[in-house]
Amino acid sequence: MTDTTALIGVDWGSSNLRVLRIGEGGAVLDRRADPRGAVGLEPGDFPGVLNRVAGDWLVDGAPVLICGMAGARQGWVEAPYRPCPTAVADVAAGLVRPDPARPVAIVPGVAFSPGGVLMDVMRGEETQTFGVAVDGLVVAPGTHSKWITVEAGRIVAIRTFMTGELFAAVRTATLLGVGMSAPGQDPDAFRRGVERGLEDRSLSAALFSVRVEGLAGRLEPGGAADYLSGLLIGAEIAGQDPDRLSGPLTLIGEAALSARYEEALEMAGGPCVRVADVEQATAAGLWRIWEATQ
Repeated sequence: MTDTTALIGVDWGSSNLRVLRIGEGGAVLDRRADPRGAVGLEPGDFPGVLNRVAGDWLVDGAPVLICGMAGARQGWVEAPYRPCPTAVADVAAGLVRPDPARPVAIVPGVAFSPGGVLMDVMRGEETQTFGVAVDGLVVAPGTHSKWITVEAGRIVAIRTFMTGELFAAVRTATLLGVGMSAPGQDPDAFRRGVERGLEDRSLSAALFSVRVEGLAGRLEPGGAADYLSGLLIGAEIAGQDPDRLSGPLTLIGEAALSARYEEALEMAGGPCVRVADVEQATAAGLWRIWEATQ
């Protein structure tokens, strides 16, 4: 194993930036992070931010491959969505180069348009999905949770749930969130929330149970965020076709959040879950896309 840089991988999310120094085969040699996500940047800002975060890694001429929101319409330069079904080679064929004078390319997102009607999109999760290289369901929990169907190595369907963003909005901008602390303090409250989310399909009504449970003395203030998190994750799982939960499922996400989804899926009687490391999945996916261009 060599520590020679073969590829600079960039995952440019909406709210933060991760840069990976990648060796042959997709091994992560080093990493850096920065809070300057794509939201709030002008197109002309992206090169400067990248140089400030990882300029010393760029001097040797290693190729740079960027996934995520840098390719959005409001990003560095738009990398048009590739339609489902989409394989690694299809995504590689859609790479966009913002500056022909530099070895920098941006990965396109993927669009799901059954019957020619646009129904869902994603940017960044396609790279992670190709990184785990498995068929079945791939779930990427986060601000916008993605449920991705993979068949014969191709992404064939996408469904997005705004679970993370809804959690943040309820916690910070509604009556239910007044005095609510951070989650992770009350595992029992989380499980009770999951049970409510799995059973009650009327989400807007179920949400008010956060307040009712507190007023009734059945929910301590320190557990309110955990209950809310469980309720929303349970509702997300309840929204799936039961047939989709009968096969293999891979989770790709931050460790603590993936653990919550794994527990909720087990409570729902879901399949055996494989949990993948998000950083390694991103690096492996970028490497596979880059290899497909050679």
